[in-house]
Amino acid sequence: MTVVQARYGPTLAQLVGRLPRAARVALIGLLALLIAAAALLALRSRPTERQAIVRGPVTFNLIHAPTLQRVTVPGTLLALRRDRGSLFLDSYVVRRLALAPYRGAVGGTMPVYASAYLERLRRRYGDYDLVLEGRTRINNGVGYQVVLRARRGARTLYVRHLLLVPEEPEGARDGVVLELESTPAAGTPNAIGTGNAGPLKTAMRSFRFGTSREGGTQ
Repeated sequence: MTVVQARYGPTLAQLVGRLPRAARVALIGLLALLIAAAALLALRSRPTERQAIVRGPVTFNLIHAPTLQRVTVPGTLLALRRDRGSLFLDSYVVRRLALAPYRGAVGGTMPVYASAYLERLRRRYGDYDLVLEGRTRINNGVGYQVVLRARRGARTLYVRHLLLVPEEPEGARDGVVLELESTPAAGTPNAIGTGNAGPLKTAMRSFRFGTSREGGTQ
């Protein structure tokens, strides 16, 4: 039973159904080609994402947009940065994390470690405002995060640091710190928004320990 009133007909399906079989096959093939071409055009219009794989004592990989350019920063495992001309917008830096021996789940030792870590950040960022802290997980990494609002000269700086170790094995001590920094000029509305939108979102959420992308976000 058709749901189209007679005065609005015939429908496309009815018109196609009246064509000879050869014509219907040709028309369906043409439609398939048009759909494939539209899909290809859509893919080509998207910026090409890049995969970064870092091998070493701590091996990890992630996906990032080309707008985050890889730069050299001493003491880091990976450093990505986005500028608009000479204006800093945001950055994504990975540093090594080494925890003291502990027993049980890392969630029990991370708050203690984070207390001393926050004091070190005060020497780095000055008199910041602590906006959020607590446990976190990124794919196969577990740990703790701190979110700050600070100043860099006259500019507002939003900061999110994620302290992560591999979920397996339990008791893992070698991990990373994901250091995300952003600004209002990057479109980040507040400190909580750091890593929740824009290029930093993909880089943060796609992080995985190891070289496999299995189970990771894109």
